[in-house]
Amino acid sequence: MDVPPSPANSVELSRFFEPVDWAACGLTSLVALAVYMFTLAPEVTLGYSGIYATSAMYPGPSVPPGHPLWVIYGWLFIHLIPWSTVAWRMGVAAATAGALTCGLIALLVSGVGRRITEYADPPAPKQLTAFRLVCGAAAGLGFGFDGCVWSQVALADPWPLSLLLFALIVSLLTRWFFAPEQRRYLYLAAFIYGLVLTESQCLITAALGLAGLLAMGDRNLGRNMFLGMALILWTAYLAQNQLGQLGWHMLGSSEGFLEALIAVVSLAWVFLMFQTRGFFRSWKPACLCALLWLAGLSICLLLPILSMTTPPVNWAYPRRVEWLFYTLSRGQYESVFAITSLSQLATQGAIYAKIAMNDFGGLYLIAAALPLCQCHKMPLTQRGWLAGILIVWGVMSLSMLIGLNLDWQGAENAKPLFAASHWILAVLAGCGLMLIGAFWISPPVAKPDSDS
Repeated sequence: MDVPPSPANSVELSRFFEPVDWAACGLTSLVALAVYMFTLAPEVTLGYSGIYATSAMYPGPSVPPGHPLWVIYGWLFIHLIPWSTVAWRMGVAAATAGALTCGLIALLVSGVGRRITEYADPPAPKQLTAFRLVCGAAAGLGFGFDGCVWSQVALADPWPLSLLLFALIVSLLTRWFFAPEQRRYLYLAAFIYGLVLTESQCLITAALGLAGLLAMGDRNLGRNMFLGMALILWTAYLAQNQLGQLGWHMLGSSEGFLEALIAVVSLAWVFLMFQTRGFFRSWKPACLCALLWLAGLSICLLLPILSMTTPPVNWAYPRRVEWLFYTLSRGQYESVFAITSLSQLATQGAIYAKIAMNDFGGLYLIAAALPLCQCHKMPLTQRGWLAGILIVWGVMSLSMLIGLNLDWQGAENAKPLFAASHWILAVLAGCGLMLIGAFWISPPVAKPDSDS
């Protein structure tokens, strides 16, 4: 997978997403947005929706970690839509982000699904085009009407914007995966990942999985990414006292979880170092990715500027350095307490399975498992992408379950946090539907004449 594609393959990859893929994306987004608009909350709802709307109206620092990107995004919608209440306009902003997230599923399913089914007998072009539209829309709308998603896109909430940014990251890395020499998609994904961490710190759990996806596409680059993560984690471990003064506390089981994470990342780096037999190769793109990631994180510096305007919502007054770190560290909230036993992990897994079955749907889960059953028949690149996507889903889901430490009573409130992992499941389900269609509508194989 480290060998660059041939010139003929590069021409084909330059048109990775065809018009039918974009049509599936647009159709799915429009249908999802129409349903979301019909169910949109007309006024301020419970929870933080009033704070989110007010902080975007003026604008000002919102609920920790401040949501600077949401403030800008919401301000644009408030001033571009000249009618109805501010809360309704912010609901439109959330619904638009949610609909585009559904559209990106359809785009990936249609674009990658046809490559995953290459080993099957190709159906007629018209049938394949129609099935790509249907499978993409089915996967995207299945995610859009997931109970973990729908509850957040009908009101003023920044979580749909975080989901959209996460979907963009995976989509860009997928585009890079099939053409590793076109690194502009990789660099843009690194910048957006910095942005998404300013909006939702729970998506830190995706970092290890995304590094695994990079390693499946380019082992030298993946090795350097794991080295960078290991340095960051070791720094956090050795500077616990200093970080504690800034609001980042690691107490009890959380410190043990950090030690385990350091061990996993360090072992992954050592494994890739021996496998690639190199240390310095691909360091330039890795450094550029790191710089762009930091550039995305730098949007947090808008918070002191917004705070100096003294808006009605000025959470934690981050105009001073210590208060800025207090906002970014979510210092007013309780620290994370990771699980401490395998029995707790089994309980977390059961909670996740129940939520996925009830909200995402059993049929979609079955379809998501089909690509894994057929991966041994797929071409090498498609198989590597599928393995990378599965790593993203597994690492993100497992880390989320360990950190949330849920019980059955609190699972309902934390349910939206599983939407990002359900996005991966929706992409896999769409590819599974493509596999079903490839075998269903493929031309029948002619039987030999019995008289011959």
